Amino acid sequence: CALVISPLISLMQDQVHTLRQRQIPSTHCGSGGDSFCWSSVTSGHYRVVYMSPEFALGHLAEIAGVRQALCVLAIDEAHCISAWGHDFRPVYQQLGRLREALGQVPTMCLTATCTKEVRHDIQRSMGLLGCVHIVGPMNRPNLKYIVQPRRTFEEDMTEIFGLSSHGSERVIDNTQIDPTSSTIVYVQTKARCEELAALLSRAGVAAASYHAGLPMQDRSDIHRAFLMDELQVVVATVAFGMGIDKASIRRVIHYGAAHSLESYVQQCGRAGRDGEDAECITFFKPQDLQEAKTLILQGCKANDEHSRHLLLLHSKLAAFLADSSQCRRVRLLQHFGEEPHRLDSEPQEPRKGECIQVGSLPACCSWCDVCEARKLPMTQSPENIDFTQECRILLQCVSACGGFTGSALPCALAAGQLVDKLKARNLHRHPTFGSGRHKAHSWWKAFLPHVLRAGLLEEKPAKLANGLSYAALSVSEQGFRRMRSTDQSAFFRISPVPSDLAAPPPKPAPVVLRSPAVALEAGSAVQRSEYGGADSLDSRKQELYRRLSHVRQQWMRRLNIMGESLVSNPVLRMLAEIRPSSVRVAQQTVPGLPQLRTEPLASLLEALVSEVNQMCREHFLPQQTEPRAATDDRPPKFRRLPTTFGTAVSGTPSAETLASAFDAASDPQDVRTCDASPPEETSAESVAESGPQAQSDDWLTLLDT
Repeated sequence: CALVISPLISLMQDQVHTLRQRQIPSTHCGSGGDSFCWSSVTSGHYRVVYMSPEFALGHLAEIAGVRQALCVLAIDEAHCISAWGHDFRPVYQQLGRLREALGQVPTMCLTATCTKEVRHDIQRSMGLLGCVHIVGPMNRPNLKYIVQPRRTFEEDMTEIFGLSSHGSERVIDNTQIDPTSSTIVYVQTKARCEELAALLSRAGVAAASYHAGLPMQDRSDIHRAFLMDELQVVVATVAFGMGIDKASIRRVIHYGAAHSLESYVQQCGRAGRDGEDAECITFFKPQDLQEAKTLILQGCKANDEHSRHLLLLHSKLAAFLADSSQCRRVRLLQHFGEEPHRLDSEPQEPRKGECIQVGSLPACCSWCDVCEARKLPMTQSPENIDFTQECRILLQCVSACGGFTGSALPCALAAGQLVDKLKARNLHRHPTFGSGRHKAHSWWKAFLPHVLRAGLLEEKPAKLANGLSYAALSVSEQGFRRMRSTDQSAFFRISPVPSDLAAPPPKPAPVVLRSPAVALEAGSAVQRSEYGGADSLDSRKQELYRRLSHVRQQWMRRLNIMGESLVSNPVLRMLAEIRPSSVRVAQQTVPGLPQLRTEPLASLLEALVSEVNQMCREHFLPQQTEPRAATDDRPPKFRRLPTTFGTAVSGTPSAETLASAFDAASDPQDVRTCDASPPEETSAESVAESGPQAQSDDWLTLLDT
């Protein structure tokens, strides 16, 4: 039996439901769980048991009593263990006690958003000495990253969903990126969550709000409706995050700033889990970054080390959003310790979503807003400007402010703006006042984050006299060395240069009376994707693909099951491509098609094949009438992974992962096999190539979602 620790009740419920559909006895313990008898574990009644960390820590003696029946301890969302992670939970840090109680039971920790620092903290906290690290590729080539200026919600959402003033029922279509595709919209507060969901509902979109203030039953109903394609859009706070196991989400929108890059990647990771194209759009204004920072500081203590770390994580997210000069994807890769693929010359046909760097030139992925907007070929160097003088000026102004202010005052000091706070501190008489008059105040505000990202400035949590928290800006040790150095050589260059830094100071514009009408018809700020899961098919195949998706949706609602967990979009696409004439041909020809031998699930496959036959008769399409060997066209790094429990290609122990693990293992000991002596940290692909050779007790598995 496998013991899985999971942080969310809704996620455990979904996993148990899906495993039972696949004839794998499973249960979950805790609030809302099944009545549980420990003898059911020792008797072999259950193959998988889910528990919350609170339940497990409250029943250590009982769990220790059944440890001989356990084949593995799997800890989901393991980044919650580390105080240096973006979602630290103190109860998770106590799970080392559970591992001690289980003795020699193999332990596996899984997460999809984890830096090297966090990985080693997890290892230390759990006592996983000499464990194997499996680190899968972070890049999700099917996700398109877009960052756009935020306007009004009506304007921004009209571009996405095609809103109209009169509501009308819409059929949800997840076969490609579409205005009717399943979408999650993340916002910062409960009030905004409810406001925006109501606006979408009035415009005819099947939408609901989801946040921690809702009753548990309401949250469960919304979650289920979204999974069953009864809701198209969920407007949510971070409460709707890790527990979403819906493969065909085509779009994740951040309306405002996330708290950190890890949070951003975690939430974006909900999209495109079926391997089809999806987009991750962020609409933000600079004040959104301050709002997110304020939320972080609300629970912080002054000079608390963990608080300073959270501010550092947030500053990296701010850099990601504000910097339109660097490929979005490469910044994400580098944050998690990866680098773009280096080539000596530009490829003839760059692959969408693959980060490529030609020589020393900036990397490009061809699948984010920055790379799509680039006009230069990969082999042409962008503009490079020396901002050393401006950097020295800003460092001197921050130092003059004493390290007890935010970012606004040093920028006003540099630009020579005579604001009241400068007068109150007598800084308008300081030698640095107006030393940067050659640049506008707005320019200094745009420039400061670049200096902060370079490590020359730092932010620390501080409190005002009234108890409110804020981020105090000061010069770092590295910044002081640069500021005091007599070396006049250039040390601060930016390439490529963002438009807000390259532009000259703004000149006063004449007042022109204008119509209040907003010319939305002039063009869309967000370039809609021309890619989609079915776009590679011809029109008939695409039509069949949509019809099969509709059949699956009908069966989902009829049987109250999540159909895409059984028949995914890629499988539907293969059915539309091959067009099998019978269930037997489909099962022997279509890769990834589950063997649905039991009712009512077998009827789903029969209905899909019937729809294929109907479409082929209507349009005289050729069909596959004889079985042929199924071909798996997935990338080798996924295809070659052995079907052992320790090398699943999912970042969390999903139902599919557990099912494939137990299908492959006739003996519980089989799921313990792994490479006997890999390096401390290795890639998933290298482990796959070496294959299972001997037993090892502990796994720290950190794979992408």
